[in-house]
Amino acid sequence: MKNIKETKNSTCGTCYICTRSQKIWACVVLCGIFVCGFMTGVSVWGYKHANTADSAVYSEKVSSCQMREKALLVNIHPEIDDTWSDAADLHKRNADVYDDLIRWGCEDNQKRYEELRDAEFSVYDVLNRTHDKENPCKVIENTLLNQIDNSCMDSSKCHLRNAAVYSKIVEDGCPDTQQKYARLALDELQIADGVRVNDGEVYQDEMRSTVNTYKKLQMQNEAKKYIKKVEKLVNPGIDFIMELQRVIEE
Repeated sequence: MKNIKETKNSTCGTCYICTRSQKIWACVVLCGIFVCGFMTGVSVWGYKHANTADSAVYSEKVSSCQMREKALLVNIHPEIDDTWSDAADLHKRNADVYDDLIRWGCEDNQKRYEELRDAEFSVYDVLNRTHDKENPCKVIENTLLNQIDNSCMDSSKCHLRNAAVYSKIVEDGCPDTQQKYARLALDELQIADGVRVNDGEVYQDEMRSTVNTYKKLQMQNEAKKYIKKVEKLVNPGIDFIMELQRVIEE
């Protein structure tokens, strides 16, 4: 019996968790370590996940503004010869594009676009005053261009008025811009015809305006074709048709 007891005591001497209470405390400690480790892992994952989401939103925002900048920068005229008669207009157009870039582009580039816009406006102001003094035809063009309505939308009458203004510029403006404004006049005539809901709703004042525009553009044949077209559509009467023909022949 003595040998058995001594053997038992010897075994317990090398055991670190022998009693019941020690085993319970050991379990508590292990659970605590596991919970702490789990919470630490969740916190790190949450931090990384939040940072990843924020980065994705930021990247998407930057990507969108960069796409808008790319689309707007296409409209910039990079090389302008200031001896051109329309150089001032081109610088003004560049300034307007930079203004749009300030509003719709990336925030990091706003300061640079502000400087470029101000530079374009400065050149525009100088050239505009110089050209007005040297070229009377330029004064006429600028005066007439102020009559252009850029908010016509689907109003055929509004587009016809714009066409009449552009044709007047062709007639009285500078020779080197005649083709440009002739093209704009024809574009307005085409738009006016396209936005009209009913082809039969062509009024006499619109017919006069269209024929006069063709006449100022020196496109008498196109005017005659137009008269034949409206005669079939609305039959305005022989007297009015003769009036339009006299306009072409004058």
